[in-house]
Amino acid sequence: MQPNSFVTSTTNQYLTPSWVDIVLRDNFFFGELLKNARTFKGAQVLQPFKYQKGVASVAFSGFDVLPITQVPVSVNGVYYPSFVATNIALAGSDLSVNKTQEKVLDLMKVMMEDRAQDAADDIGNMLQGDGTSFGGKAPMGLAGIVDNGSDLANYAGLSRATYSGLNGYVTTATNGVITLLQIRQAWNQIADGTIRPDVCITDYNTWGYLENLLNSFQRNNYNQGDQKSMRAGAGYTALVWDGLEIFRDKKITTGDLYLLNMKYLHWDALKWWEGEAISPKAVDIEGNVYEAQHYSPKGAFVWTDWIKAYNQATVNGFIILGGQAVCVAPLRNAVINGITGS
Repeated sequence: MQPNSFVTSTTNQYLTPSWVDIVLRDNFFFGELLKNARTFKGAQVLQPFKYQKGVASVAFSGFDVLPITQVPVSVNGVYYPSFVATNIALAGSDLSVNKTQEKVLDLMKVMMEDRAQDAADDIGNMLQGDGTSFGGKAPMGLAGIVDNGSDLANYAGLSRATYSGLNGYVTTATNGVITLLQIRQAWNQIADGTIRPDVCITDYNTWGYLENLLNSFQRNNYNQGDQKSMRAGAGYTALVWDGLEIFRDKKITTGDLYLLNMKYLHWDALKWWEGEAISPKAVDIEGNVYEAQHYSPKGAFVWTDWIKAYNQATVNGFIILGGQAVCVAPLRNAVINGITGS
């Protein structure tokens, strides 16, 4: 119940000295991709691909005629940088009011932290796409990388129909049901010897289906010596299949499960020409995933500093991410989609 006027006219209000985020949710792949970022070099990056074998070897004896020709075996793929900007706009009048002895939180500082986390969330959305949003200016995402040509006919400037190694393995859960066999079959399609996926990511609902699937293999041991202390438990804090931990991400399309080889999938960062490197980690905002280091890779963004308006008493600045999600071996990744149960 709201206090009456006797209380409100004699007692000051209390402002908690932090924001609690009740909007932003899990964004695992953003942190996973950017945590070991490389450097984008040049106006574009060319990646040579071997797309076929050369002239076949032959068995011979004596004066047999041997092959003396060659065939093309490689072609260059090309990657271009993308840039994403998130603005911060503040009115001078608001900054003036905040800059008094009654200030609890620094308006400029909190807004910078807030907008850096908004940027991470927006970029996390883009990294689930196929790079065609904003007229093709958005960075490439999982939907374009782990694709067999049904979404993007071309990848890295090359035709997937011509160069089959640019296709990821895409399959649909039979009748919507995920099985360990289907995961193994997808794994088999993209693995060779020691070259195998090292990250598995899915949405929260599908993670629950996998948890239910693995429950049937759980084995419990009980000590009958002290029945009063016996306790039952259920649920997993982590799921591991064939040594591969299965991570959750609320950006992943519901019903999708990705098997990724991060050795061949990385972020090539292109630093903005001026400004200060910052991360989404905040001091005055709590209650979201960016409190954890995984979600706040150092130097992920560049802050341009404040720009004063020429015809308004305001300031504006930009948080900029430059670079590109580069996959040099799409055939090493798989997705199982359409999962609705186990």
